[in-house]
Amino acid sequence: MIKITCLVDNAVEPGSLFWGEHGLAFLIESKDGRLLFDTGGSGSILLHNMQSTRIDPRSISALAISHAHRDHTGGLPAMLGLRPGLPLYANRDLLRERFRRRNGRIESCGLPLRPAELQRRADLRLSTERQEILPGVWTAGEIAERPHPEGRGPYHVVRQGEAWAPDPYRDDMALVLENPAGLVLVCGCCHAGLLNTLAHVRRKQQDPSR
Repeated sequence: MIKITCLVDNAVEPGSLFWGEHGLAFLIESKDGRLLFDTGGSGSILLHNMQSTRIDPRSISALAISHAHRDHTGGLPAMLGLRPGLPLYANRDLLRERFRRRNGRIESCGLPLRPAELQRRADLRLSTERQEILPGVWTAGEIAERPHPEGRGPYHVVRQGEAWAPDPYRDDMALVLENPAGLVLVCGCCHAGLLNTLAHVRRKQQDPSR
């Protein structure tokens, strides 16, 4: 059996021991290990909420990142400080700089660690292909075909030469959990678009080589 616990979200029940923030993190647990899918926007919120649920950060056996935006990667320095060398699964485009337009300015909104620092502190396992993290827990791989609407924000941009271009969100990925009743899809922001993601997972299940 696989158990999913939301550790970071911006919606917190009144009276809860949890702290909320603009961010997201899920704990995926099975008899084979514990996986953290995204790390929220900050280490302080993530570690507080893990303590509130009596989850020892040192018990995490792997990390997976849905995409590079800071509200999903902000807790990486804290986690890797406690568990250096953790396997980290993500798309190859994770290390690309990300920016957003805000109040007429361009500001960074990507990884809180420089690529060289992240490579030093984590066991990076970056791929466009599906990867099995734990038995029955897979990354979706790169969602390259996107005929349906995407989850785009007009303020998200990347460098393109000397100019700015819309963020292509090539790093956006989901997790696929195998369950006796069927597959379970766990998404981050789903910038690739939910219909595109579902169609991609269906194609891969029918023919993994596609």
